[in-house]
Amino acid sequence: MAALAAVILTTYFLFDGGGWLKGALGDTDDATRIVFVRELLHARGWFDQHFLRYQPPVGTYFHWSRLLDGGIAGLVLAFRTVVDPERAELAARVVWPGIWIFIAIWASLWAARALSAGEGEAAENSTVAATSIIALFGGALYQQFHPGRVDHHNVQIALTVIAFAAALQGREARYAPILGGIAAGLGLAIGLEALVFQALIGGFIALRFLTDAREDRFVGQYAMALLASVLIAYALQTPPERLSLSACDAIGANLVAGTATGASLLWLSVKLTARRSLGVRAFALALSGGAALFVYLALHPSCIHGPFADVDMRIRSFWLDHVSEVANIGLYVSRQGSGALFLIAPGMMAALAMAVLLGSKPRREAFGWRLTSSLLLVGLCIGASAIRMSAYCIWVALPILGVASMRLARRFPSDLGLVGVIAAAILLTPTPWSAAGAWVWDTVTALRAPAVKTAAPLESKPGASKLGASKVAAPSSTRKPVPPPDYCFNAFPYAELAKAPKGLTVSEIDLGPFVVAYTPSSTLSAPYHRLGWGIMAARSILTAPEDRAHALIANYGVTYVLECPGHSGHADRTGLASTALQRRLDRGDIPNWLTRLSKPNSPVVVYQVTPLKTKLRDKT
Repeated sequence: MAALAAVILTTYFLFDGGGWLKGALGDTDDATRIVFVRELLHARGWFDQHFLRYQPPVGTYFHWSRLLDGGIAGLVLAFRTVVDPERAELAARVVWPGIWIFIAIWASLWAARALSAGEGEAAENSTVAATSIIALFGGALYQQFHPGRVDHHNVQIALTVIAFAAALQGREARYAPILGGIAAGLGLAIGLEALVFQALIGGFIALRFLTDAREDRFVGQYAMALLASVLIAYALQTPPERLSLSACDAIGANLVAGTATGASLLWLSVKLTARRSLGVRAFALALSGGAALFVYLALHPSCIHGPFADVDMRIRSFWLDHVSEVANIGLYVSRQGSGALFLIAPGMMAALAMAVLLGSKPRREAFGWRLTSSLLLVGLCIGASAIRMSAYCIWVALPILGVASMRLARRFPSDLGLVGVIAAAILLTPTPWSAAGAWVWDTVTALRAPAVKTAAPLESKPGASKLGASKVAAPSSTRKPVPPPDYCFNAFPYAELAKAPKGLTVSEIDLGPFVVAYTPSSTLSAPYHRLGWGIMAARSILTAPEDRAHALIANYGVTYVLECPGHSGHADRTGLASTALQRRLDRGDIPNWLTRLSKPNSPVVVYQVTPLKTKLRDKT
C-alpha cells in the first residue's frame, strides 16, 4: 500500500507542478543541497566540509548532515548508468523525495495497525486501508516531499514516524526496538529539528520498562541501537578534527556524549533492575535521563536556550525573525489567509478524533494511545510556535484518523465492507474539509472587503522565498520552465553572471544560494544562521548610502551586485533609509559605479562593480 501510494503521489506531483524542475532547483535549501551533492560528485573530499563559496574568505562549516549528500549523490550515480549526468541529477531530485514518501507512509501504516491491535485482524486491516486512503489524498502531508525537495526535512519527518511506529509495537515485535533506535539515532545525526519528538518517544519507551519489567528486552535493544547509530553516524559524517566540538544547532560532541550517557545508563538500568521494585526502576530511569541532559548541557551550557543559542543576535531583527518557516501560527494565518487551513485542519481533526477515541477506557490506559496523544499535543503546540513543525503533527494525525475511520465504518451497515471503510476514510480526510473551509473564508473575506486580496503564500510552492513569496513576471522571450511563484529563484536570470568571470556577489539574503548553484561565483550572504559574519557584511553594504556602500564593496572585494525588484516588499527592507543602496536598487536609481549585465526584463538584475582605487580599512 505504501509503495503504491508513493508511486501515485510522486507521479501526480510531477505532472501537476513539476514543469519547473528543469529550470529551477526549488527553494534556497534545495539549491544549497544540490551544490553540496555536485561538489561531492566532482571529487570533493567527504570530510572536506569547509565551504568557502559562502562568505569568503571566512567560509563556513554547515550544520547539515553529510549523510544526505552521500545518499543523493549515490542516487545520481545510479541513474548515470542509464542516462547522462544532467538527467541523472533531475531523476534523483524526483525519486529522492518519493523514496521518503514511501518510508513515511509505510511507517504510518505500521503505527495505525499497532493502534488498532487487539480489535481483531479485520479491524487492523480496515485501519490500514483507511489510513492508506487518507494518506493518498492528504495533500498537507507532503509539503516537504514534492519532487525537487532534497532538503533534510522530509528525511527527518520519515525517521521520526519510524521511531514513533516502532515504539507502538508490542514486546513480541522482534526488530521494532532496533529499527526504532536506529531511526532515532540517524534522525539526530541528520538534524535536531525533531529532537523534542525523538526525546519524547525515547522517554515513553523507557516508561515501558517502568510499568512492566518484562519490557526489558525491548527497551535494552532500543538503547543499544540508539547508541550504536549515533556513534556510527557521527563518526561517518564529521571531519576528524571537529569530532570534539560541541554545537546547539546540529549533532556535536555534547549531543553524542549526552545520548551515549543516557543510552548506556538506560541499558544498564534494564539489565540491573529488571527484578527490582518499581521505585528502584524509577530511580534508575530518572538517573539515566538526568545524566544525559546534564552531560549535554555541561559540555555546551548555552544550548539550554535552544538550537539558535549561538546565533549572532544582530541578524535576528532583519532576517531570522521574519523567516516564514519559523513563523508562529498567528503570523502565518495573517500572511497565508485561507491557505493556512490546510496545515491547521489535520491536527485539529485528529485532536477531535482522539477525544472521541479516548472515550474508551482501555484506550486511555493503553501505552500506545498515551504516547500518540502526547505526541499529538506536543506537535500542536510546537507547530503553533513554528509553522514548519506542523508537518510532524500532521503525520502523527494520520494513523489517528485511520483508526477513527475504522471505528466510523463499523457504524455503517455490515454488508458495506470495504466500501464503508473507503467512505469513512474519505469523510475523515482533512483535505476536502480544508478546501471547503478555505472557500468559505475567501467568500466571507470577499464580501466584507472586496478590494482586499489574500496575501501571497509563504513557501506554498517550490521556489518561494523564505522572507515572503512574490510574483515576478517572466520575460516574454523565454520559454524555459519556471517555478511559480518566484522567478528570482529560476535559472535563466543568472545566465549572464554564469558567463562572466567568477567573483564575489552581494545581494539580498535569499539570492545567495542560487548564485552558488547557477554560477561559478561566490556570495557574501545566504539564509543560514552560521553565516553571521557574511550576513552582517552584506547588510552593512546594502544599508549604506552610495559612497559608503562603494567603499565597503571595495573593502570586501565584491565584484557583482544583484537585485530582485520583485522582492522590494520583503521584510529585510523594513526600516531602511531612502538613501540606502538596497532602496536605490529597488526603485531603479542605480549608482554610476554599477554596470548592468542582465538583459532587459530579467527578474534578477546583475550589476558589475567599477572598482575603487583605494579600499576602506575594515575596523569590524
